[in-house]
Amino acid sequence: MPSLFQKLFSRTPMARSTRAYEFGLQFLDLPPDPLVLDIGTGQGNGTAFLSRRLPDAQVVSLDIDLTCFNPDELAFGPKRPWFIQATALAMPLATASLDAVVLVMTFHCLPQSQQVLAEVARVLRPGGMLLLADVDGHHWMARPFELVEHLFVSPFTHAYTPEELEQMTRQVGLVDFQVHRRPGKERGFMMWVTARKP
Repeated sequence: MPSLFQKLFSRTPMARSTRAYEFGLQFLDLPPDPLVLDIGTGQGNGTAFLSRRLPDAQVVSLDIDLTCFNPDELAFGPKRPWFIQATALAMPLATASLDAVVLVMTFHCLPQSQQVLAEVARVLRPGGMLLLADVDGHHWMARPFELVEHLFVSPFTHAYTPEELEQMTRQVGLVDFQVHRRPGKERGFMMWVTARKP
């Protein structure tokens, strides 16, 4: 069950923002009619945005707890997303079935993150892409961010560095690791990472 803090935070403009999705999508190379997984449904705003921004895609959204999710408050694209309550450690999805997996401000709080990436690699088709947007562990705000998350959200929170993420993706067999940053904000809090299944 989400904490009171998580429920309150889910109502804030920051939690509803889809800017990180918008910026990151330019780095995805998707085939026609792709199947895209969004890990970390939360309130569902990111998933709803993906379904509008990628009208030809079938978007699937996964979260271990859908308590904060209220579909009646969301505007979906032409293909309504599928929502699954399950753990990212053992996703109920077929091997090599997805064209992209998206994690926006989710990866930092997942337990057993290496196993999550192994699951991502399993469900991606050859050529499928991972898009991960999260806090840059090198940024000065990373440690205060972790402290707040440890107190109110998750004891597992860790702001990963690009080097850590590159090593982790390589260990699960993903290639073409790249780090992307907003132009003019190269020293910013956020980073976007892509990698591909060969």
